[in-house]
Amino acid sequence: MAEQDFSLNLDDLRPRHAEKRHLSDYFMPRRHSFIIFHPDRCTGCGACEMICSTRNVERVAPASASVKVVRDEKEGKNFSILCQHCRKPLCLPACPTRAIEKGDDGIVRIDKLFCTQCGLCTMACPAAAPIKDPGSQEIHKCDLCEGDPLCVKHCPENALTFTRGKGFRWIKALRWTSQLISFLLLVMVFIGTFCYFKTGSISFACPTGTLQNIASSGTVVLVSVSSALALLILTVLAGRLFCGWVCPFGFVLDLVDKITPRKIGWPSFLKSRMTKYGVLAGAVGGSYALGFQVFCVVCPIGTLCRSYGLQSFFKSAELAIVPALASLEIAQRRSWCRYFCPVGAVLGLTALLRLIKIVIGAKRCKKFSCIQCAEVCPVGIIDADKLREGLSPKIPMTECIMCMRCIDRCPYDAAKIRFRWQKAVPGEGRT
Repeated sequence: MAEQDFSLNLDDLRPRHAEKRHLSDYFMPRRHSFIIFHPDRCTGCGACEMICSTRNVERVAPASASVKVVRDEKEGKNFSILCQHCRKPLCLPACPTRAIEKGDDGIVRIDKLFCTQCGLCTMACPAAAPIKDPGSQEIHKCDLCEGDPLCVKHCPENALTFTRGKGFRWIKALRWTSQLISFLLLVMVFIGTFCYFKTGSISFACPTGTLQNIASSGTVVLVSVSSALALLILTVLAGRLFCGWVCPFGFVLDLVDKITPRKIGWPSFLKSRMTKYGVLAGAVGGSYALGFQVFCVVCPIGTLCRSYGLQSFFKSAELAIVPALASLEIAQRRSWCRYFCPVGAVLGLTALLRLIKIVIGAKRCKKFSCIQCAEVCPVGIIDADKLREGLSPKIPMTECIMCMRCIDRCPYDAAKIRFRWQKAVPGEGRT
């Protein structure tokens, strides 16, 4: 009789549970509860430590608290360390016994039964929020008092505030509305756009198509050039707002992103944002050599806009341009916009003259474990590592599509729109 193996492993004892997601989460994520610390109000009294310790060990023992106040007497400043219950906690995969779990309510908890007090969670956490008791060597970590934090209630200066997150993101709702309306207008109503259309005495044209037209014909038509200036002027005034709020193909990419949340990754040797400028140069050079607008034949924006009406839609769909390029979304969010779109290249060059910019103040974040702005950025231009180090990242506005997701998601009001000549960022000097 064959000998049976009855050995158990960690997967049998503590299997990892995938985070439960509902269909509504892809369109309006659930609220994220956490505590916000206001350093300008903190006096370093330690009331939060004392009340927290009474819950942990049933006596006043600040060293046993799940919150720690760091005092800089020389500078006269205080800083509070406590868990922020990150959306993607770094402490969770670092725990060798899987004693840390994130509940459906978003609260990150430590199961004391499985915790070995190794301290790896403390080292993995950017804010060192899991705190080891120097006496008992036990790991203490904030669990928000199950949704009713005592430290917030007993802070005499209101330096700690509890928030359940944003219930409604108005920028997101406004952007999706604008994208939907723009898609219906450009694809269904204004026949033949985005390449060129005219309403009354006002005409609009694609700047990339205009450059190709000049190259292929060898003639500068002032009417066509002036029509292309409308979008360029918008870019000077508001950055690449067209890409994030108007572009019909961008709307399609955002929809595809919602149904393909997991990405397979993009080869590193193809991750060059300069490629789209090469595509632009190739489109203009090819138009000059061949005598017609070569890129317009395969342009996903133009293909969508020329697909008005049922019959025309099926004719243009034969090229399979839109689904083929939209499939790049499986590899990385807005891959087409990041690396290949020549229209984005023209607008990116124009954005060098922009009047506004987006800034993110890391000091306003207060907790460097919050990188929600970097997570939601569809073009991946926010440096999460700098945020974790407490440094304010510089946003390359030539790549920013002005979707304002970072502003909408930021719980600390650290992401702001500023004029390009303003130097200060939130949390540093005048804001």
